[in-house]
Amino acid sequence: MPLPLCALMTVLTAADPWADTVSHFDPGLGGAPGYDEASTVLGAPTRWTGEGTETPTVVSPFAPAWMPDEIVSIGAGGSITVAFETPILDDPDNLFGIDLIVFGNAGFIDMAWPAGVCGGLFGADGGAISLSEDGVSWVVVENVAADGPWPTLGWLDAGPYDESPGQIPSDPTRPVDPALDVASVDGFTHDELVALYNGSAGGAGIDLQSAGLASAIAVRIDVPEDAFLSVEIDALVDAGVWTTADLNSDGVVTVDDLLIVIGHWGAVDGPGDADGDGTTGVNDLLVVLKAWT
Repeated sequence: MPLPLCALMTVLTAADPWADTVSHFDPGLGGAPGYDEASTVLGAPTRWTGEGTETPTVVSPFAPAWMPDEIVSIGAGGSITVAFETPILDDPDNLFGIDLIVFGNAGFIDMAWPAGVCGGLFGADGGAISLSEDGVSWVVVENVAADGPWPTLGWLDAGPYDESPGQIPSDPTRPVDPALDVASVDGFTHDELVALYNGSAGGAGIDLQSAGLASAIAVRIDVPEDAFLSVEIDALVDAGVWTTADLNSDGVVTVDDLLIVIGHWGAVDGPGDADGDGTTGVNDLLVVLKAWT
């Protein structure tokens, strides 16, 4: 029988893939004035920016989040540490093996404004990422910058500077293929970028295996003391289980996937079996809700 409504609402309010708490924040020196609210890194990456100004736009690879309540700025010598209530797990079955995604506010230079043609990155300011299984010992992630490729894509059906939100949101738990080189997209149009992202919201993807870790409960982002530019961070996301949670394969995890689970409750080897255990039940519901877009 379907999960009782009261139990379903409890799960809905408890499960999400975002970072849960900020355990430490040192703004460092030279960060952007006014961009010092550390809690902005909690929750989903920004899809809509400039609200309340004369130039609100969708967040796109050419128009990154820029408001003080959307990103936090970390200056030279500064750092931020966030924790996840549910550990991020190293799972080779995740898409491209990516387990964690960090969203900054880098963007592509528009070589044909306002058409949206890639001409290199701006605002890709770096930031070293370290992971911890226990919040005490730390391992540095090599060759991945916190504030860098890939710029955030908020909507799959919006233009690069649209002044109203799209109808099809991207999936923040779905990574861009890490084998892609950001330099290879020079000259790409916005539509070509959207196709390349393949449903992803972008961000910097991390495979915990590359750091030799089976899990992580905390993530720290450090800025060198001699850094010339500050690092801006929007969100940190557990990328696990999106592949199985997207039951209708539309590139996002939404109420449509939830209804598939509920509609096949108790079925054996049915389309609602998100966790692959052969039946459809509470665990499949949790998988879908954790990966909710």
